[in-house]
Amino acid sequence: MQEINYVSAILSGDRAALTQMYAALFPFIRRLVKDLGGSDEDAKDVFQDAVIVVYEKAKRPDFELTSKFSTYFYGICNNIWRSRQQKKSASEITIPDHAELIPDDSSHVDILQIERNKLFYKTLRLMGKNCQKLLELFFQKLSMVEIACEMGYASEGYARVQKSKCKDRLIELVKNTAEFTELQSA
Repeated sequence: MQEINYVSAILSGDRAALTQMYAALFPFIRRLVKDLGGSDEDAKDVFQDAVIVVYEKAKRPDFELTSKFSTYFYGICNNIWRSRQQKKSASEITIPDHAELIPDDSSHVDILQIERNKLFYKTLRLMGKNCQKLLELFFQKLSMVEIACEMGYASEGYARVQKSKCKDRLIELVKNTAEFTELQSA
């Protein structure tokens, strides 16, 4: 039996393949979310958001899947859930480790989260090219060693410091927008 190409299924909207993907992967995502304090509804939301993240990433011309799809998808779900948990526990804004979300026909999409992500990416595009590139590499889950190499930095430590500075600057820029104030009160 040939393995289904879930990335192609997501890009094309192949409902049959997406249904099979859900049946194959959702039990693992539900277990992940429940083990980390979430509910079945949380798991469904995380799963759906991860599909959107894969869609956004796969549309990029430089997208290349370098691991099993299930491993890649699980990692995205893990990052989405941990990011949500971090947001709940912190009073400050946190930066999501996933791509911009886009609305679809489903009623499960969190419109407020979409607006927050749009604001985040809009603000990211206002930053200098080096910070943009560094943070995009970070969001693509490259290791600090890979980021240092890609950016031409002398060490992993320097890459980590630069990432922290760029991330802090981005947070400050987002907090200073009128849209952020509106979204906080929503």
